[in-house]
Amino acid sequence: MARLPRIPDLLTTANLCCGVASILLVSQGELTWACWLVFAGAVFDVFDGLAARALGGGSPLGTQLDSLADMVTFGVAPGILTYLLLGSPLTASLLEQGMSLNASKLVGYLTALAIPVASAWRLAKFNIDPRQTHGFLGLPTPANALFWSSLILGLSGTGAREIHVFLLNSWVLGGVMLALCALMLSELPLPSLKFKHFRWQGNQVIYLLGGIGAVLVVLYGILAVPMITVLYLLSPLWGRLFPKGA
Repeated sequence: MARLPRIPDLLTTANLCCGVASILLVSQGELTWACWLVFAGAVFDVFDGLAARALGGGSPLGTQLDSLADMVTFGVAPGILTYLLLGSPLTASLLEQGMSLNASKLVGYLTALAIPVASAWRLAKFNIDPRQTHGFLGLPTPANALFWSSLILGLSGTGAREIHVFLLNSWVLGGVMLALCALMLSELPLPSLKFKHFRWQGNQVIYLLGGIGAVLVVLYGILAVPMITVLYLLSPLWGRLFPKGA
């Protein structure tokens, strides 16, 4: 039945538009703006969930729309972004350090395929898994997309060349890509980072992750996002230091 779109659906559509625009820009070589549009899509993704809960819950249509938008913004867009990273002038200038051009191309092709495929499987599993109502099993697709987008933005800056050489090594990049894809499809329990209340008890992981993340942003700028992602992935370990609260 036709109906007027709800506010959460409009926010999800804005997320989708960010993903499509990111793909269009990256096809023109505008990696920086394309990466920032992935971040913008993540903001809309957060607010569509908040709006849905404020209006009494989501709808079946909104659930499907959200997954389709996430597939474009957090699956296809980062796959293409990471693929084109290997052909950027920055990477080309590092090939003289001993990296294989054929290896770079191979990793680029694998990345363009693996990130969208793993994202699609991840989103499909999430939609039919009743265990993920209050937390996640596996790395969420937005976290993976923000990892790659921030890495590209950081490596496009003026950081230490030694770090650039290490991170833009084809085998390092390929290994990180395969590890994150495996984590998206894993059963690793991760917090959803959604507040039920604002007390310390029960929200220790969220507050600590936010506080440490803020310090890392001040120190490292956009490259703090990959570090925050690693902290988030390790939260099942250090989160055990705190008793579960209501």
